[in-house]
Amino acid sequence: MAVVQDPSVQKRRLRMELRKAREAAGLKQGDVAKAMDWSSSKLIRIEGGQVSISTNDLRALLSYYNVKDTRRVAALLDLARSSRGSSFYDAYASFLKPGFRDYLAYEGTASVIRQYDPVLISGLLQTEEYARTILEHAFGLDGDGVAKRWAVREHRQDAVHDREDSPEMIFVVDEAAIRRQVGRSERTMVRQLERLKEYAAEPHITIRVLPFSAGAHPGMAGNFILLEFTEADLDDLVHLESIDDITIKDDAELIARYLDRFERLEELSLSPQDSLVFLDKVIAEMSSEGGEPTRAG
Repeated sequence: MAVVQDPSVQKRRLRMELRKAREAAGLKQGDVAKAMDWSSSKLIRIEGGQVSISTNDLRALLSYYNVKDTRRVAALLDLARSSRGSSFYDAYASFLKPGFRDYLAYEGTASVIRQYDPVLISGLLQTEEYARTILEHAFGLDGDGVAKRWAVREHRQDAVHDREDSPEMIFVVDEAAIRRQVGRSERTMVRQLERLKEYAAEPHITIRVLPFSAGAHPGMAGNFILLEFTEADLDDLVHLESIDDITIKDDAELIARYLDRFERLEELSLSPQDSLVFLDKVIAEMSSEGGEPTRAG
C-alpha cells in the first residue's frame, strides 16, 4: 500500500513552507498581516495550522513574499488544496483525545517510529482481543465506543505495517506490560505475546524488553513516541500523552532530550535476541498456568 498523505500532514507541510517563505523575505507576522489587510490572528492561525488558506489568499501571500518560481507556487497551491480534503479519522474525531487525530496522520508517514510504554503493549502491536479488553476496562468505553476505537486502531496498524516503504520501528516494551494479565484468560496474553514475536520477525521492526532488573530508569516518567521523517519539509515530532489529551511537539531540544532518554532505555533493555527468549519464557509460564499449552516459536 502506497503512502497516502493525510490532509493534516499536507496542512503541516504548507504552514512550514509559508513560515520559511516569510522568514526568507525578512518579514514579521504583524507586518504581513497589515500589508494583506488581515487580522494578525489570521496569519498566526494559518502558520499554526489551525485554519486553512484559500488558493486566492495563498497566491497573494506568495506574491508578497516574492515567491515567483512557478513550480514552487504550483506545488504550494496543490498542498493548499489537498490540506482541505477528508481523512479516515475525521469520522472518529469525537472518540479521540484532542490532538490524537493529527498525530495519527503524522505517524502514517513517518520514516522511523520509536516508542516506549511502561504499562501497555503499543497500539501498533496489539491483537484485537487485547485492544478491545484495554479499551473496555482501562478507558471505560461501551460496546459502540470499543468498536469505533478498534476501527481506528486497526486502520492505524494498516497505515504503517502495510506500506510499501514500511517505517523502521523500534519498541522498548516494559516487563510490566508483558506480564500484566489482560483478558479473561491467559490465552489473551499468550496470543498477544505471540503476536509480538511475529512482529519482531519483520526486518523493519525491533522489539526489546526492558526487564524489572533494570531498576529505576528514565522511562518511569511515562510513555512517549518519537517520529522521524525523511522529508525536508517535515520536522521530527515527539508524542506525549496524559489522561485527557495528546501533546505533539516539534521542538528540536525537547526531541533531543527524549531521544537521549530512548537510547538510555535501549541500553538497559535486553537485546532483540534475548527479548525473544524472554517472550518464550513468559509464554511458556502463562500457558502452563492456564492449562492450555501452546507452541512458543
